[in-house]
Amino acid sequence: MARFVLVHGAWQGAWAWARVVPLLEVAGHTAIAVDLPGNGHNDSAEPADVTTMVYAKHVAGLIDTGEDPVILVGHSMGGTVVAQASELRPTQIAVAVYLCAFLLPDGESIVDFYDRAWEDWMTGAHARVGYSDDGHLSMIDPASAMAVFYNTAAPDDGLAAAARLTPQPEGGRRSKLQLSEAKFGTVPRVYIETLRDQSVFHKLQARMYTETPVGELYSLDTDHAPQLSAPDALAEIMLEVAGAHS
Repeated sequence: MARFVLVHGAWQGAWAWARVVPLLEVAGHTAIAVDLPGNGHNDSAEPADVTTMVYAKHVAGLIDTGEDPVILVGHSMGGTVVAQASELRPTQIAVAVYLCAFLLPDGESIVDFYDRAWEDWMTGAHARVGYSDDGHLSMIDPASAMAVFYNTAAPDDGLAAAARLTPQPEGGRRSKLQLSEAKFGTVPRVYIETLRDQSVFHKLQARMYTETPVGELYSLDTDHAPQLSAPDALAEIMLEVAGAHS
């Protein structure tokens, strides 16, 4: 039996994993879907104080609640949280899974990566982000979310998910990772790429897992949110990973 810890991406919450958790549980595993601090769900974190390290320490606390190593899964922005948590708890993570996620080197943030990798033709979420007046919160509107996150989901499902997105602390996208080969580098890495992604485009994903190599690569012919558009196919991959790494 494996213990999954599932980390959502930007502007989302634990609810993003609602279709995947039961599929893991019916297979005999446990699954914890995380609500990251400051994302508007069940906490009062000050947006100005939230960083990727704050996120990672929150996840590390959840990892500490069990004795066996976890399978830590990060979606999109959640990849930076998984990487930083891997630095904090390398011996307590059996494998880190990056789902169309940011897999970045030491010293880089999501915004830094976009600054060097973004191309003019790209029209993903990065090009559509709005900000609060003080700059501490970022957000994306539902229409943009439908176009860049949920383009292969059933329309009603995509609309419902887009309506649930909330502003989040911008520090999660701008914090520079603090990683080492001695810790982060010892945790096995798996990447699940999404081939019809209109947010973190496949070209960007491939660049990241080439620059920071992974042990196994899986592909899904989906949008940026296979938890919603293809939960069965995603769960099948996650169960295969569990069989190999638990």
